[in-house]
Amino acid sequence: MNLKYPVDHTKYIIFQEFGNDNTNNQTRKEFYTVFDNKHPGVDFLTPVGVTVRASFEGIVVRKEFHKGMGNVIGIRNGNIVALYAHLKDFSVELGDIVKQKQDVGHSGETGSACILPHLHFELRDISKNSLKEMVFKPEFLSEVSLYSEHFYYTVNNTNTQKTLAKLSVLYFGTTKYWMNIAQFNKLSQSQDEDLQNGKKLLIPNY
Repeated sequence: MNLKYPVDHTKYIIFQEFGNDNTNNQTRKEFYTVFDNKHPGVDFLTPVGVTVRASFEGIVVRKEFHKGMGNVIGIRNGNIVALYAHLKDFSVELGDIVKQKQDVGHSGETGSACILPHLHFELRDISKNSLKEMVFKPEFLSEVSLYSEHFYYTVNNTNTQKTLAKLSVLYFGTTKYWMNIAQFNKLSQSQDEDLQNGKKLLIPNY
């Protein structure tokens, strides 16, 4: 899976790299505590309204307003999720399958971690156990070395009881893919039946 730039990098430069230390940044540091105050993505310096395009083909699994990231879109392909944050608006819906370079929204300045208009772009390997482990440096115009078409998820009911429907929403943005997960794992239970804590499931691609 080859990673494309989400905006024209010749016009909109990266002004904060992956891993930048924000310990002394009073605005941002509270949002990066889980990352040891290190920046978990890259920031492109964009005015409001620049078209943001999908860096790779995938399915929209996240579309919401987040306190820090503002309007954020998440697109998954295999075990990799790309986040596009601080958006002005959205051009896609949950569960949509998008093509690489397709319009997904427009840059903005939403969210309390945004001190000037820009696009925050972040990659996560969701096969990892913790958020801190998930984030990694984007290498644009290169193959994503951590990519895997399918990955294992171990059911964790600590905060919420998991069901096939809930996993479908988490990994596909909609409940309609619950049967795909069931068939992939040869399960006969219904979409709303509780999953056994600690059960290991293979998550298929979209």
